[in-house]
Amino acid sequence: MHLGLLCQIPTRVFSADQVLANYIYVFFTAFLVSFFCTPAMRVVAIHFGMVDRPDLVRKIHRAPVAYLGGVAVFFAWLCGLFVSQFMMLHRIDPGWPVDRGVAHPIVPFSIVMGAVVIVTLGLVDDARGLKPGVKISGQILAAIFLLGDGIGIDATRPLLQAFSGHVTHFVGYAGNPSLLSPDWLVYVTSGLVVIAIVVGCCNASNLMDGLDGLCGGVTAIIALGFLIVATQLAMVGGGINTNRDAIRVIMALALLGAVLGFIPYNFNPASIFMGDTGSMFLGFACAAMMIEMSHEHSKWFLASMVMFALPILDTSLAFARRYLNGRPLFSADRQHIHHQLLARGLTINQAVLASYALAIVFGVLGTSMLFMRTRYAIALYLVIFGYLIVMAYKIGMVHERVQKSDASSIKDQSAESFRPDIRPATTLEVGALKLN
Repeated sequence: MHLGLLCQIPTRVFSADQVLANYIYVFFTAFLVSFFCTPAMRVVAIHFGMVDRPDLVRKIHRAPVAYLGGVAVFFAWLCGLFVSQFMMLHRIDPGWPVDRGVAHPIVPFSIVMGAVVIVTLGLVDDARGLKPGVKISGQILAAIFLLGDGIGIDATRPLLQAFSGHVTHFVGYAGNPSLLSPDWLVYVTSGLVVIAIVVGCCNASNLMDGLDGLCGGVTAIIALGFLIVATQLAMVGGGINTNRDAIRVIMALALLGAVLGFIPYNFNPASIFMGDTGSMFLGFACAAMMIEMSHEHSKWFLASMVMFALPILDTSLAFARRYLNGRPLFSADRQHIHHQLLARGLTINQAVLASYALAIVFGVLGTSMLFMRTRYAIALYLVIFGYLIVMAYKIGMVHERVQKSDASSIKDQSAESFRPDIRPATTLEVGALKLN
């Protein structure tokens, strides 16, 4: 029985061209739809008054800018996934449904439903505003859609089994190591991990969307890293499920194409913003990719975590800073990494390009982890992340100074004349505006 199953596992190794040739049209579709749909969404946003107006404090653009760019990105991503349903799998597994000699990939509907929930939340937030608790509840619902479809339900199994193996070896346990990692424990911990990844990624991308072209460009770099990992997995047959290999490649291509088609309109000076609709959707798309990686060896999941390290680092520092300074965790401030770069004299474009460079460094590190043992990959990740945390503390990204100002002294100033102190570790606190 076991030998029969082993004989069904494909052993052929594919080239990158053989994998991508079948799915590259997903990228073309997503890019073209995003590129031509974004200007149309700008017209719609202006018509309905969905624009982001500068407040001279956190929003540093000088004129109102249209929202709804995120809708264009989402629609392009969706079109890319739709087109993939008419393509042929790069490898046919035994027993996979074949239509007239052709096997097609099947995208889990739960991923689409989760994305719809996130985009709907973002649209309402952009139009009317939502409380943080409502947004987090919606993000948890999106994660539940994934878990209900079996996506990520075994995410912690590789880690728990590896841990159990080490424990049994250390204590000299002669029984079955899997008894120390029962199914119920795997399902509970996996559910918590999936929810944490979805909520964390959605909010991390949202917090990073602070400069023209920043969130989209960093996400494009992350998506490219995901594509490299997904392609490598499909080349060597990282799992016995070809459809799962294909879905990872398809999702990475769709995300990369959708974002690249949007960036020309969003780069400084931006003519359209993605809004919370786009930033939270990009976070969810990255989260879904990372969860899909967790179905393989834990090393692939760690590699994707490293590629997403810049948003994780920025969010971790933001929450630590607010907690240590006695401020609400979801309060806004001007101490994110991109604000720190601006405070050190960089222009908006220079700060964005510097963030791109940092994202590329994380992407290269994540890719390099594919070629080393898991224990070394974990050690490398912890060392790099620890060094960055200490460095951020030393340059003043955790403790902050507060510059107080009354809103009445700001309201009559123009964007050119108002210059709050945005030195490192400085927060502008604006008092209430008194109406006569």
